[in-house]
Amino acid sequence: MLRFGPETRSCPEEGNFMAQTKPPPFTLYEYRPSPFCVAVRLALEECEVLFTAREVDLNKPRTAAFLKRSPFGRLPALVEHRPGGELAIFESTAILLFLADRFPESSLAFDDLGSKAEATSWLSFIANSFSEVLWATVLEESVYEDDQKSGSGLQRSRAELERQLDVFDKHLARRAFLAGDYSVADTLATPLLDMLDRVDNLDMDAYPRVRDWRKRLRTRASYKNAWPQEKKS
Repeated sequence: MLRFGPETRSCPEEGNFMAQTKPPPFTLYEYRPSPFCVAVRLALEECEVLFTAREVDLNKPRTAAFLKRSPFGRLPALVEHRPGGELAIFESTAILLFLADRFPESSLAFDDLGSKAEATSWLSFIANSFSEVLWATVLEESVYEDDQKSGSGLQRSRAELERQLDVFDKHLARRAFLAGDYSVADTLATPLLDMLDRVDNLDMDAYPRVRDWRKRLRTRASYKNAWPQEKKS
């Protein structure tokens, strides 16, 4: 699982900017425990670009400056600092697709319209259906107090989670990654797959291709470099 630690290579501390010729071209506004923020961090690493990270305190009101960049106050938000001004993008899927197009030489870039369509289909499913059922299961099993839990709700979410994992497993019989080559769909899947550790008694041996897919994702340089000082377990 990714562990969250101090900024290092990719995210220089603000006090160290004087040592650089210019600030990093991107600023990431994030809440580190969020898998959607983690996914954007991983994507920036895949693109091999420097960025400054700004942790947003969820317990404080959003500033007017932040709301100009993310109108609904949601995280993550990414700002590219351009000569003519800022370009702000909010919502993780929009950011991932932007980075794939912005860096055509990166591992996220699409070969053609067909590969983009396939990757976007999986990305959309993961961002909506898979993340929703995974969150519902984790909340019931690991977060809620006993008086908050719904036995029938857990049964439904757990059954749907296992059904979706089975679909992923069958799909991965034909390829190493969701759309053939590594794509933004795999980037978003990476931190969500780490959340499976919080699902009680989930036998990943029942989904051997998903298990191996997760191992491949965790060996990527982006996973190792996101927080270099922190040991990944």
